[in-house]
Amino acid sequence: MIRKKIQQVKRLVSDVLAFQKLKRYQPVANEKTVVVHVQNPNIYHRFFYLLLKFYELAGYTIYYPMDFARFRNLRNKDRYLGLIVREKDFLSIQNKDFPSDAIVLEDTMFSPDYFNSYFNKNNQEEDCFHVPMSFHPFMYHQGIWNNMIDLNKKRVNSIFCYGNFDSKAYLEIKRTGFSVIPRTELLEFFSNQENFMALPGKKETLEKIRDHSLDQKYAFAIKENFALAMEDVRELLSYFNFYLCCPGVVMPLCHNVIEAMSVGTIPLIQKEYAEVMYPHLQHRQNAIVFEDLPHLEHILSEEIFHYSEPEISAMRNNVLDYYEQYLTPEGMVKNLNESIQKHQLIYLQAEHRSVTFIN
Repeated sequence: MIRKKIQQVKRLVSDVLAFQKLKRYQPVANEKTVVVHVQNPNIYHRFFYLLLKFYELAGYTIYYPMDFARFRNLRNKDRYLGLIVREKDFLSIQNKDFPSDAIVLEDTMFSPDYFNSYFNKNNQEEDCFHVPMSFHPFMYHQGIWNNMIDLNKKRVNSIFCYGNFDSKAYLEIKRTGFSVIPRTELLEFFSNQENFMALPGKKETLEKIRDHSLDQKYAFAIKENFALAMEDVRELLSYFNFYLCCPGVVMPLCHNVIEAMSVGTIPLIQKEYAEVMYPHLQHRQNAIVFEDLPHLEHILSEEIFHYSEPEISAMRNNVLDYYEQYLTPEGMVKNLNESIQKHQLIYLQAEHRSVTFIN
């Protein structure tokens, strides 16, 4: 009991000192300013951090006036949301006279009912904006999201997949309203194919790329057996023509598809997954889209390794154009600001909470 009290006092003192330091932070004057008046950002978890991070990376100065209670709540409740007040020179908590042309973010502008368009509006809802999926938050936090990658290298004409395939976690999506194939079932499907290959590690994978032994393979880097530093993810993705997009824990969207698209690796993606990305990914334009496992089997046997180099190059360029226009911080912020000017409803993901609206 005494030890717990001591830890609580230490935490309080640490929070007080950090709050006072942040109060003294004076950002550089900037023509691009965003002012945040969102009272309950905890609803959106990591996605609220990512929203503000994109504004910062797009060159905006961020003001988020708050008292000590809100500061403590943000700092200690969620490891990603806490980055808002833990990152150095990320935002100011001062309340001052802001420029009349500042972008203002308020609670009423946002909804966590992210999949409402898909399930209730036939995916035809107008006057709204879906804040897109992004990389893993730590990629932006660590400043490795835009590391230079050689996109002109000769690529392996294979399907690559990297991720966690824990059976308990990734079967949860079957209890939601989505009908996507869980990643565990995708792994089972591919592992029964003749061209399946479980990769042992980055070094061995690069050796197989150099000796062409990965050509026309289904190359899986299963996270439990394949250690890969976060800063190496995009580089490894850039060696392959195609990336198998596996759904997340409770929804189709997962950060890996964005990381793949950032280096021009073409998504191999199920239709429902492609249609909860906005704008939707299109078959043979910026993705290879399959309906179900029989259709996927047809694509594997009759299509995917039969595309010509010009066809693959065209799809890759479309993937990169999509990424630049919709998924980069500058692209997303530009599109979001236009939506704000039109007073459109903004759908922002809230992880499990967004999924509960479906049910």
